[in-house]
Amino acid sequence: MKLRYRFTLSLLVYGLVAACAHAQDFYWNVASARSMALGGAYVPSNAGVLDALATNPAGLTSLNARTVNLSLTSVFARGSFSNSVNRDAPLHTSPGVLPYGAFGAPIGRSRFSFGVGVLPELMSVADWSYVDAPGVGGASYGLQKHKSAILAARSVAGLGVTLHPNLSVGVAVGAVYNANTLQAPYIFQSHPALKGLKTLLDLHTTGFGWNTSVGVLARPTRKLLVGLSWKSRTVIDSEGDASGNAGRQFEVLGIPFRPDFHYSAKVHNVLPQSVVAHVTWQAKPRWLLAFQSDWVNWKNAFVTLPVTLTNGTNADINGLLGTNSISDGIPLDWKDRVSFHGGFERLVTESISLRGGYAHGNNPVPGSTLSPLTSAIMSNQLTTGLGYRRGRCRLDLAYAYQLTGQARTQRSALLSGEYSNSVVRAGTQSLALNTSFQF
Repeated sequence: MKLRYRFTLSLLVYGLVAACAHAQDFYWNVASARSMALGGAYVPSNAGVLDALATNPAGLTSLNARTVNLSLTSVFARGSFSNSVNRDAPLHTSPGVLPYGAFGAPIGRSRFSFGVGVLPELMSVADWSYVDAPGVGGASYGLQKHKSAILAARSVAGLGVTLHPNLSVGVAVGAVYNANTLQAPYIFQSHPALKGLKTLLDLHTTGFGWNTSVGVLARPTRKLLVGLSWKSRTVIDSEGDASGNAGRQFEVLGIPFRPDFHYSAKVHNVLPQSVVAHVTWQAKPRWLLAFQSDWVNWKNAFVTLPVTLTNGTNADINGLLGTNSISDGIPLDWKDRVSFHGGFERLVTESISLRGGYAHGNNPVPGSTLSPLTSAIMSNQLTTGLGYRRGRCRLDLAYAYQLTGQARTQRSALLSGEYSNSVVRAGTQSLALNTSFQF
């Protein structure tokens, strides 16, 4: 059982790496193709287990039969980076397919419904190749891969209860698996003896954390459905290893040290709490309008990314520092993100639906700590999609175009000024396919 669980997690994480980024925001508050096509707005439905678990567990009470949701998402990223030694260095993208799914059902003839699933929680992946700008002493490692990834997948179980025909509540508990990768020239930011110095670094860590979500759904009129949900923050201490080579930095400073090293690594991640408010209005028998607003508390989550290295193997570095451990922190100082989503659904025939939507959110990444590795800067998105229903089966297809965002850094707070006077551009396109079966 344990081996099977790890195998399932590995498949999901590999899919996350291939997929690169989610269309709405790399922090997922919706999961289905239908919601993506509606601009990222959640619509409770009798076949929507995925979005109920991802957005509002009270939506589980909308299920009217045993339901399986299976989903595939693929993302195509684009972007460029310019600074003192690079001009429009391109973002590398390797589009792949991300699979995930869920199962839910009413519990007999009771007022309760439940759901279980595995779905993406957060995806932040940046994969670039550009020339490393000179740092302390003019140290540069030349043309290098710059890759970072903070990935999280949530195994979640939820329970919903109908308190009144027009009022329901729900709760969900999730186990969050986190994987972190950093392959890049790394500049120490806070360590007293190493601050500003640079080394090639290859770091990989994994870990687990827990979160909960609660939600409420109310139907004030026959045509109007409103919901509110909250998801707690997730604290994850992940462990792994880190290796690298500081040869170029030692060379320019005239230090005759052995350049290669290996450490045990720990990364402390905090994923943000969030609040989602959503409204569905059945304007006419064949017209449905959906609206949603999300608040994601990045300000209290992505403040600093602490990295701890222990059990160092390089005797020269250990002798210089007087210890075989290094503690450092990467400043982030992100802002809270508030986004607005709206979409429509038009029933063209009894079986076919046409959808469209738009989403807008502020850029949470401050220019002072921006780099290509933290380029979550997109603000505007256009979406469209189709739905097909036949009996107890549904098929939903969605396409999302995230307009290219651009952010400029005048004076970087990151040492040693290598990202000052730089420009990052990034955008994505996404395809999602969702199937639902009821039995």
